[in-house]
Amino acid sequence: MGKFFGYTVLIILAALIATGCFLGYFLLEGNPPELQVVSVPETVGREYVLTVEVKDARSGIRSISAVLSQGDQVFELDPKIYKIKEWWRGSGVKDEKVFWVIKPFELGMAAGKTLLRITARDSSWRNGFKGNERIWETEVPIDMTPPRIAVKSTVHNIRVGGAGLVSYKVSESPIKTGVWIDERFFPGYPKPGGAKDMYVAMVAVPFNVNRPKKMLIEAVDKAGNVARLGFPYRIFTKPVKVDTINISDLFLEQKMPAFMAIYPEFKGSPLEVFIKVNSELRRRNNQEIENYCKESAPEILWHGRFVCLPNSAFRAGFGDERHYFYKGKEIGQSYHMGSDHASLSHSLVSAGNAGLVVFADYLGIYGNTIILDHGLGLFSMYAHLSEIQVSKGDKVELGDTIGTTGMTGLAGGDHLHFGMMVHGVFVNPIEWWDQKWIQDHILTNLSM
Repeated sequence: MGKFFGYTVLIILAALIATGCFLGYFLLEGNPPELQVVSVPETVGREYVLTVEVKDARSGIRSISAVLSQGDQVFELDPKIYKIKEWWRGSGVKDEKVFWVIKPFELGMAAGKTLLRITARDSSWRNGFKGNERIWETEVPIDMTPPRIAVKSTVHNIRVGGAGLVSYKVSESPIKTGVWIDERFFPGYPKPGGAKDMYVAMVAVPFNVNRPKKMLIEAVDKAGNVARLGFPYRIFTKPVKVDTINISDLFLEQKMPAFMAIYPEFKGSPLEVFIKVNSELRRRNNQEIENYCKESAPEILWHGRFVCLPNSAFRAGFGDERHYFYKGKEIGQSYHMGSDHASLSHSLVSAGNAGLVVFADYLGIYGNTIILDHGLGLFSMYAHLSEIQVSKGDKVELGDTIGTTGMTGLAGGDHLHFGMMVHGVFVNPIEWWDQKWIQDHILTNLSM
């Protein structure tokens, strides 16, 4: 009986000690939560998303709150409260990421210095059951005034499928600026050799957009305030040339095996493969070209007008609408996004102007292809080459040999496909062969 009583006492003591340890570890622990502001705001504008991550491995998170103070005025954001469902477990929330959308204007705040304080509490019984507290605070300025934009260039006459340049002034250094044409954004650059508040944007109206719904200059300051301003412009259309191309069995037998070897996902008869290559692969390749044109030198690398395969015959123009037929039945359509030039087989191809090689490799329907960056978003393209004689990263000058003509890709004969792009948008090369057009539409606006 005595031994039994002794064992019982020991068991009770052990249980009490275990309970005490449990309570001490989870409910009486003295470590405050970990608190991290994911993105520390440099400036808060009309809208800012504040992201905070809080961790508490023991008693769990009780609450997370954020307060903005301007002098005697206090603006409390919606606090995050976590219920304690079972007193012995705390809240059970060990790791939480929370978001607040701060809109100073709606809160009635003024511009100027503001104290941002974030407080996290855990579910500990310490501090009169209020829990351990972690406070993070910093001073941030409130800026709700968007930058001011002033258009400096005066003439913006752009053809459908053509290019132009807009020159403008921004009252403060933007983190993002450029021109919107419908849903396509053309980045702006600090004006080469200009004042620090001057910017220029090379723009283009896509070949299939006859009447843009909007053309706006945009500037975003470091607080996220957005300014947008329209500018005068005129858009000119031109007739579309329609071509019929007959696809022969000989062409299919000669060209499709190469595509089937490189792109095993294209299966079927040579005709079925051609239909997929001419549609699906064409779209994919054009998107790849746009991707290669996303980054451009912030300066003009080219000088004077562009040149394309001297002593050659002009075979096809920009924007031609092509209808493909096989044995009298239409099997596809496409638009020709460049100009075709034919000379002697394997003629030397030279750089149309000074630039930097950003791509030199095989590119699907375009075959062996070279893309040059000429700065400010302007690029040139040389396709269907039999040989590539430059590498990515090479600097070239006007007239430097970069390859030889060929019939790689979907080409039916030896020729050069020459293209011009503005931030990945194909534009009519003929404009860039004309020094007067360059002076009137690009350089004059650049000088303002």
